[in-house]
Amino acid sequence: MERKNYIVAVDLGSSSVVVAVGEMRADGQLYIAAIVSKPVVEGVNAGRIDNIEVVSRAVREAVSEVETQLGIRITEAYAGISGDFVRCARHTDHVFVLDPQAGVNQQDVEALFDRMRNVQAPDEETIMERIPQNYMVDDKQEVKNPVGSFGKKLSSTFNFILCHKTPVQRLDMALKRLGIKMLGVFADALATPEAVLLPEEKEEGVAVVDLGAGVTDVTVYYRNVVRYTVSIPMGASAINRDIRTMGVPEKHVESLKRKYGSAVAELAPEDKLIRVNGRTAREAKDILLRNLATVIEARATDIVEFVQQEIKDSGYASKLAYGIVLTGGSAQLKDLDELFRRVTEMDVRVALPELGLAEESRETVATPAFATAVGILFKGAAQGGCSVVEHASAPAAPAPGARPGHVPPQPQAAMPQEPQRRSFVPPTPQPQAAPARPVPPRPVPPQPVASPHAAVPQPHPAVPPQRPAPAAPVSSPAPRPGMPAAPQEPQRPVARQPLTPPQPLDDEEPIVIDPRRKRDWGSIFRKAVDKVNQSFTAAEDEEI
Repeated sequence: MERKNYIVAVDLGSSSVVVAVGEMRADGQLYIAAIVSKPVVEGVNAGRIDNIEVVSRAVREAVSEVETQLGIRITEAYAGISGDFVRCARHTDHVFVLDPQAGVNQQDVEALFDRMRNVQAPDEETIMERIPQNYMVDDKQEVKNPVGSFGKKLSSTFNFILCHKTPVQRLDMALKRLGIKMLGVFADALATPEAVLLPEEKEEGVAVVDLGAGVTDVTVYYRNVVRYTVSIPMGASAINRDIRTMGVPEKHVESLKRKYGSAVAELAPEDKLIRVNGRTAREAKDILLRNLATVIEARATDIVEFVQQEIKDSGYASKLAYGIVLTGGSAQLKDLDELFRRVTEMDVRVALPELGLAEESRETVATPAFATAVGILFKGAAQGGCSVVEHASAPAAPAPGARPGHVPPQPQAAMPQEPQRRSFVPPTPQPQAAPARPVPPRPVPPQPVASPHAAVPQPHPAVPPQRPAPAAPVSSPAPRPGMPAAPQEPQRPVARQPLTPPQPLDDEEPIVIDPRRKRDWGSIFRKAVDKVNQSFTAAEDEEI
């Protein structure tokens, strides 16, 4: 029995994966039915999937536990993505008002949107979202809603959220291995604020800083509009690597940092020691808490300075009345908010996902580590529910001998249905050459899915279509689940819709967003080493 009320979110990070299932109630509040976090030991580097097998196993563990708790089988989900391959770019365009005497109407606004839909991403990237920043009438009057304003020309600046195609494809591949369709993928930098920001913060100006293990996302809001987003390829894992240089075994690094670490060395005890166990009792190591805090502060200061520079680059640093909102799993580091205050000289608060949640769900997600997963649930709820299969015989608790998440096998017959109308097909970075006319139906053999941004992608015409005629007249062709050729033809007209605007484009060539600017992160990361070596202090041998 299928159910469409649930929303499923998959938040894959560099050190953990969070799978959440929620349900939007009639009063507009989100109820969290289940949420599970599992560690990702390896396979993800700064948000990019490097090992599909390791990642699939970690996601499978989290998905299976959620399925067991709810007695369902997940078949569709929304996902979040983050990394330095996600960026924003601005583009300005205009249209002439149809009837200047009557003022700007909705048709003029739609015509401007159609022109923005014609803007193309570079070949290796795909456009995730288009966000209007402002409207200008006759290049002098900026308005929130231009409908009704008088003028001859309507212009606007849009913020385009772009992402490299390969990371999206790998994320989709990891979910397909579990039999899950990715209905949509959202930038984490856009999803996280939905769970932690107050309405007045969005209006008056705020910067959301999502501190993860491998990536730090920065999102700038002003006047209820996303003005700037960036993903810094540096997070708490860099702090952990520095702590390892003190001779701490890797298995103790995270717990040592959380229990005894501080982001401000000045606030750590000067003469307190903590003993860290080694392979044997003889190899135990005593570490001064002030020295531990010194190592943490040096690297954390680098992260804060990167964030501060990105806020300045956004152009809204002086307009953020509510300062900075910290969230993410690494925001729980002691005194990190104080370090942000000292370096940026801005107001700082640490936020939990609690806005818009049902009362009984707030305790379930009362940690900054779940902010992104809850934000993906909110974004997914605006798109529509996910299809899950309810086990008719499954109680609230799992059956003793059942295999979690994949029983019973009978509902599998429902999977090879017609393609879902909202299923997400990731772009392919290398589109095939397009022939002059469309390929006849049911081509052979199946070819990789072509990018929806390409001109007219087609399968390779090496084999004549007449040769497989004896095997083609099957009454109802049933493509195997997961084969990329099946959704190819229905997706093709959808991808081409934005290429036909309702008004002429003055015979202009398609506009392409400028390629991303290059940042020399590597040379900047090395500067923390000198800070660490100059700050160690001696202490008495007092053990705690």
